[in-house]
Amino acid sequence: MKKLLYIKHAFHNKTKSNDFLQEIIKTSYDVEFFDFDNDNDNFEKFKELEGKEYDIVVLFQIMPPISELKKYLKYNNIAFFPMYDATHFFNKAIWNEYRECNIINFSSTLHKKCKSLGLSSYYIQYFPKPAEIENFGDENSIFFWQRREKINTRTIEKVLNSNKINKLYLHTAPDPDNKISKPSKKWDGKIIYSNWFNSKEEMQSYIQKTAMYFAPREFEGIGMSFLEAMAAARCVIAPNNPTMNEYISHAKTGFLYNPKSPKKINFKSIKEIQINTYQYIKNGYSKWENEKFKILKWLTKSPKENSNEKLMNEKLLIKNPEKAFCCKIYTTTNSTTYKIFNLIPIKIKRSNNVC
Repeated sequence: MKKLLYIKHAFHNKTKSNDFLQEIIKTSYDVEFFDFDNDNDNFEKFKELEGKEYDIVVLFQIMPPISELKKYLKYNNIAFFPMYDATHFFNKAIWNEYRECNIINFSSTLHKKCKSLGLSSYYIQYFPKPAEIENFGDENSIFFWQRREKINTRTIEKVLNSNKINKLYLHTAPDPDNKISKPSKKWDGKIIYSNWFNSKEEMQSYIQKTAMYFAPREFEGIGMSFLEAMAAARCVIAPNNPTMNEYISHAKTGFLYNPKSPKKINFKSIKEIQINTYQYIKNGYSKWENEKFKILKWLTKSPKENSNEKLMNEKLLIKNPEKAFCCKIYTTTNSTTYKIFNLIPIKIKRSNNVC
């Protein structure tokens, strides 16, 4: 059996968020996993691979410079699975590092961008397996996992009428470097707090007490958290950004709002939307099951077969690109600063809470 090296974030061992992809790849390859711990590791760790040879290398979200990888190992093909939330701000120069990769996107928006840059990009939309539904939950209750500071309980107040909400199931497990905003007095006596779930099943039991689910992030890579809520027939309320707006049709399979200027949504026919959502996920899951093994073919394609060969000649604005994975651009009124990170996305410390 051919050998494949699968490079991924170490925290995925806890979240299990890309297990679905690993299972597909295992059907055709002898897979060796290489974990990168973004809290403790640097690029020197890749020296552990020195002298090894593989038929295929897969990069899942991890973005080491291809030129550096080649110093340590040999391979015939390389594929990169990027996440929209971590890469949508990249310029041509950064993407140029991955020109020889077969890029496989779970976001149609990111796929179109990659194609416009002349990259070899394939697109497939992931759908989770529909959950077993016992009931549609309380229409006057909502579940919210606050992960980022920008989306908080005050955002919920701007989007819906908090006076009509009897219970708010608030999961207080923020991403690192983010804080929990204290809810206003409007929520007094209505909040049921949680900060730990031992399993996805336990989390789902909380979610299914409610009819509505408030999505926690402005952007998503795949969006496992809100997709699993949709798969449980919950009415998801989310920012009108990828990948949420690639799944949710406003007032049909959920609700979308502008996170920069949230306004009240007229919530009607919640139960009907839940039914529509569940059927949408069922149809999508059936399509996913029929098409998912296309990924195996794309792994071995020649990038030139799927690229329009556009030139990307911008130089990376990093003094020592061989020592960095890439840069994130911060623009201010007077200047632009280029800050180097060891990993994309920005360092995230993961707790044992289920993603």
